[in-house]
Amino acid sequence: MRKTSCELCTNVNCFVKMYCSPEWIHKISLSKSQVYFKQNQEIIKEGELVLGMFFIQQGKVKVVSTGLDGRQQIVRFANDGHILGHRGLGYERYPISAVAMEGSLVCFVVNDLLSEVFMANPKLSMGLMVFYSRELRKIETRMKNIAHMNLREKVAEALLLMMEMFGLNKEHELNVPFTREDIASTVGTNVEQISRQLTEFESAKLIQKRGRKVVILKKAGLEHIISKHFMQYAK
Repeated sequence: MRKTSCELCTNVNCFVKMYCSPEWIHKISLSKSQVYFKQNQEIIKEGELVLGMFFIQQGKVKVVSTGLDGRQQIVRFANDGHILGHRGLGYERYPISAVAMEGSLVCFVVNDLLSEVFMANPKLSMGLMVFYSRELRKIETRMKNIAHMNLREKVAEALLLMMEMFGLNKEHELNVPFTREDIASTVGTNVEQISRQLTEFESAKLIQKRGRKVVILKKAGLEHIISKHFMQYAK
């Protein structure tokens, strides 16, 4: 596969394109590697040595953490322009895994080059600091609220989270391949409970199940379910 140069890349949300000088954009373009990951293929494996940071050029990714009991929890989702592996910077090994939810094209920049880039591009360092702060605030707010949610609220929150991150296609289906296991890993329950709750939402005409896809019929209805928790969604 021919590598796409950063100068010609159409991803306007990339941190490199937004915050680096033209000189450094060119240097990164020459030095980066670019890999296509198939659906369900691991981009990062938890516990592997931290060799650099990943930039999603195009695709949809779930970020997963493993608990002491070996149970996996989806901690966030990522798409075009988002970064992966940033939580490993300054550490020896990655604390999370990242898995492609669909075919995804990802750029990789090694640690040594990253250090030079950060020193030479203070706007990039500031942009990443703001990103870290925003992500931490979103995770803290979500974890605080989800601790007090019942199952119905947790599943509604998970569907809204996916919709805000990945959007809907022209058929009003969630625009991302996912499984009942993905929702279960997001809310911390089992697949059987997820299936029952989705059936309940369908009976209430909030959603429609279409094979392995979910059509969002009433976003406002799902939002009302979690309204007391004052959840705020940001892309």
